[in-house]
Amino acid sequence: MRVKVLGSGREVGRAAIAVEDSGGALLMDYGVNFDENDNPIFPEHIRPRDLAGVVLTHSHLDHVGAAPLLYVSHAPPLFATPVTLDVTRVLLYDMIKLNGQLLPFDEGVVNEMLGRATSLPYREEVELGNFTFKLLPSGHIPGSAGVLVETRRRALLYTSDVNVIETKLTKPADMSGVRADAVIVESTYGSTNHPPREVTEQRFISSLKEVVESGGIALVPAFSVSRGQEVLTVIAERDPGWNVWVDGMIREVADIYVKHPGYVRLYGILAKALREYNVVRGWQDRKAALKEPGVIIASSGMLKGGPSLYYLKRLAENPKNAVFLVSFQGKNTPGRQILETGFALPEEMPIRARVEWFDFSSHIDQKGVLKLLKELREVQKVILVHGVPKAQEVLAQKIREDLGLETLAPAVGETVEI
Repeated sequence: MRVKVLGSGREVGRAAIAVEDSGGALLMDYGVNFDENDNPIFPEHIRPRDLAGVVLTHSHLDHVGAAPLLYVSHAPPLFATPVTLDVTRVLLYDMIKLNGQLLPFDEGVVNEMLGRATSLPYREEVELGNFTFKLLPSGHIPGSAGVLVETRRRALLYTSDVNVIETKLTKPADMSGVRADAVIVESTYGSTNHPPREVTEQRFISSLKEVVESGGIALVPAFSVSRGQEVLTVIAERDPGWNVWVDGMIREVADIYVKHPGYVRLYGILAKALREYNVVRGWQDRKAALKEPGVIIASSGMLKGGPSLYYLKRLAENPKNAVFLVSFQGKNTPGRQILETGFALPEEMPIRARVEWFDFSSHIDQKGVLKLLKELREVQKVILVHGVPKAQEVLAQKIREDLGLETLAPAVGETVEI
């Protein structure tokens, strides 16, 4: 068995892992990153006709955004959980709407791809050529999965993006006791540890309470997939009686989540929030959201566009208001600029509203990686992906010291023998 890293090697995102055997290849994820000018950066090329199949582990663009490239002229079988398939369609349509002139595929290709898809529940085994694989709950977002791949002689676990703590939307990853010769694990936060989730949630709710009860409006820019629904559920679970508005693609993805109750931990609370809170349907609702104290949860999470940017421009000058960031803030994004300088790009708009960042990450940290690896069986080799070199070096050293396992961090284009 050979593992070829087509993307996510010594970088965050652009996930693409090919498992090769004498009978062909199984591709796990085929994601896209974007440069500072929002131009797509695709993984290394692989010939679709060489693929026994494609597995998409979850519905974030850095794991699914390049997958339609494989279906322009060929149609390998596709596998994912049902919620991943439904959200992937929404995300890819939106990417085409925003970046269509830069993409070599359109909605027709996306429909062709999803028309080849098999909706797969957790732990159901699939035989595909020389490969047998199954999806395991990864605890990252609703419907996310790790992939256990077996051939006649070797077993490989690809965790993809994974989390070992309980959140409002997901239970922890369930991979304990899995036997694998090698593990491919993300290293996004390989050199750090997150604060306890209950501490973050309490600080978040307390900060919202201070703003709303002082007559202000708290803007919560959030990622459309999972993060927006997570903070919505955090608020709804406590039922504080505030005016809460939900805007952008967050509402569309939330609607998909409630159609798949088996994949959402606090399904009832999320469904209740969608029934009782204010869902923005148009510009009149956006104006109404700004008229009285409350909370506005809106995409995009880095304030690069979407309704969150509209609200920011109208809330930024009043110190009674707040901008509470709950998503990762990429380099050179307005959100990062606000945190570092107090000004928002591109207009250099001063932010007089209260600004805070809350660690609601859905990625595993260093302690979590060690916990996950300890619970597996017969692992001989650990392959780190989806992380920057510095974090990978720290994590690799920790794994070697604590667990005595061979640990590698291959670059894009490199192949590892298992």
